[in-house]
Amino acid sequence: MSFIQFNIQKTVEKEIFYGSYYIYILGGHHIEANPDFYIKIENIDTGKEIELTEKSLKGRDFKFGKKAIQFFLFETNEYGKFRISAHNFEDIVVKNSILEVFPFPLSIPNIVLSAILGRSRKKLELKDIEILIA
Repeated sequence: MSFIQFNIQKTVEKEIFYGSYYIYILGGHHIEANPDFYIKIENIDTGKEIELTEKSLKGRDFKFGKKAIQFFLFETNEYGKFRISAHNFEDIVVKNSILEVFPFPLSIPNIVLSAILGRSRKKLELKDIEILIA
């Protein structure tokens, strides 16, 4: 099985073989995406677009030493060269930590976690967010 990895801001042209694939967002274990965010995978020869299914339960994992979130899945029954691009990603938020702010912003646990995990709760820059198809 081949892997395709690229920056979220880039468009790539790659060969995709028959099979089932997951699309991961790399860079953290927490993501907030605009409902209009999508990834387009289009066959260069036919212009046909592969239909993606968004995962309702987004599994967390590690891929190539980076934190990863399963975001989409798809199947293809054809081999071809495809153009792959992400759209409406400008306001995507990816954070290293899955932990979010507690309901009480001034609570002792929140203060302690902010001190310990402060850096991991910062939003990643777009240049640091990658897409992985595996």
